[in-house]
Parts: sequence; structure tokens; C-alpha cells
Amino acid sequence: MAGTLTERRQRLCKNCLSAVTGIYCAQCGQKQRSAVRHFGQMVGEFLDDVLNIDTKLLNTLKPLLFRPGFLSLEYYAERRVRYVSPLKLYFFMSLFAFFLIQQSIDLGATDPDFIQIQNEADAGQNADGKSNQNFISFGEKPWDAKTNPLVLSWLPDAGNTLLNARIGKFNTLLVEKRWLDLAHAVLAATPQALLILLPIFAGMLKLLYLYKRRLYMEHLILALHNHAFLLFAIILLVLSTGLQQWLGIGTPIANALALFSGLLTAWVPLYFLMTLKTVYRQRWLATVFKFSVAGIIYLLLMALGLALIFFLSVLFIL
Repeated sequence: MAGTLTERRQRLCKNCLSAVTGIYCAQCGQKQRSAVRHFGQMVGEFLDDVLNIDTKLLNTLKPLLFRPGFLSLEYYAERRVRYVSPLKLYFFMSLFAFFLIQQSIDLGATDPDFIQIQNEADAGQNADGKSNQNFISFGEKPWDAKTNPLVLSWLPDAGNTLLNARIGKFNTLLVEKRWLDLAHAVLAATPQALLILLPIFAGMLKLLYLYKRRLYMEHLILALHNHAFLLFAIILLVLSTGLQQWLGIGTPIANALALFSGLLTAWVPLYFLMTLKTVYRQRWLATVFKFSVAGIIYLLLMALGLALIFFLSVLFIL
């Protein structure tokens, strides 16, 4: 009798006292293994968790790159445990992609050829006596903080003063050709622009496929997977370009990498087209038409959003 009571007591979750039949409590999700145990067991469990993450990532990346729409269909079918979740996948790709791009820009800025070109351009500019030229104009006159400032009627005087001070700094960046700072501003703006466009792109899909009666979240999952693929393609292209420069242009491996980059670039629009065909299952003519409409609108919104966020980041961050 005592043994039976002990077994029953062991089968209860110590957190919520619900009956437990497996490793995790079905009621609160707490793992039934004690957190206080031998160090070796904790190390083993940690390695198991890391390997499990790696397995999920490997299971996700292959279909993400080669099987358009597959991961979204798997998610709709509630086969999700074996793959990285769409949101985590998107953020992981975003962080890794823009980190690589930033590193490649910084390395490119230290290239001797780039430095020589920059010095020659600065020398020519100084020889012409145009180092104080103005690149920004409002109306028909060049911008000037005192004689021709930008004045917004709905801003207080302090706000207009700050705005013109930041415009002056932006003008200085252009005059001094500080391309590295401007490139970093673009990089700072791009992830934010993509994040803003995600729900908008999902809304476009909702309108284009209104009669499919799919939930908005289904379109958002597809948008997350498509953007994750785009970022993954950018990662591969940046790595391929870096390897080509490191190996030297013209070597057999560099030529193979250049071919890979070309094929991957051509695969990106085809991937998006095949994703729409696979997920929404319409005829090719309708799919191509909707792909064209969505693509044109998306590119316009991307250009507008990137320009706006870039302008704001230059004004208030740099």
C-alpha cells in the first residue's frame, strides 16, 4: 500500500500536482527531471539540447532552400516540432545576414584599392576647391541652416533647430564621402524595413487570395518563411563573394562559386513564384499574374520604407 502511494506521489507534477505520464507535465509543461543533480548529467542534457537545436536547424534549412512552400504547408498541417519555428528562423537569418553584410563592408573599406580610390577622389575634390559644396536643396536654393533652413510649421522652434542640425550632419557625410557611415545607416534601416513589410506583405497575400478563405496568420507564416529564405540566400551570396575574393578571381573554385551565385540569384524570384503555386494551388496564369502584382507592390513599398527609415536613421542615429 505504501509502495502504491509512493508511486502515485511520484507521478504527480511537483509544480501543479497534475498527473504526469511522460517527461513533461501536460498541464504546466515543467520537465519532471530534478534541476539539482550531478554535474555530468547537466552537461549531458545541455549537449543533448544543443544537438537537438542543430538537428532542427538542419531539418529546416534544406527544405527552406530547395522546396518552396514546403515548410509553410508542414506548419499548416501541424507538423512543427521537427523544424525551427518561422519567427525564430526569420530572426536568426536576419541577425546573421546583416552581421555578415556589415563585416563584409568593414573589410571592404580596408581594402588597399578602395582606400586608394577614396584618397584620389578626396584629392581631386580638394584640388577643385569644392570641399564645402552643398548636396541638399529645398525649393530652388541650396539648403543652409541660417539662410535657407527646412522649417516644418507643426514643429516647435527647438524641433526645427534639431532637424536642421541633423540635416547639416547628413550633408557633411555626403561632402566628405563617408560612405562607410552611410552604408551602416542603410544596414540599420533594412532589418526594420523588412520587419514592417512582413505584415503588409501578408495582407497583400490575404487580398490576392481572398477566395481561398485562409486565415491572415497563414499568410503571415508564408511571409516569414519567404523572408527567411531571402535572408538565407543573401547569407550564401555574401559568403560566396567573400570566398571568391579570398581565393582570387579566375581560379576554378572561384569560378564555381560565381556560377553558384548566379544560379542562386536566378532561383530567388523563381522560388517565390513556386511558393505561391505550391501553397495556393492555382493555375499558372493566375499565379504568375498575382506574383507580378505582389512583386511590383512589394518592391515599391520596400524602396519607400527603406528610404524613409534610412532618412530617419541618418537624422537621428548617425
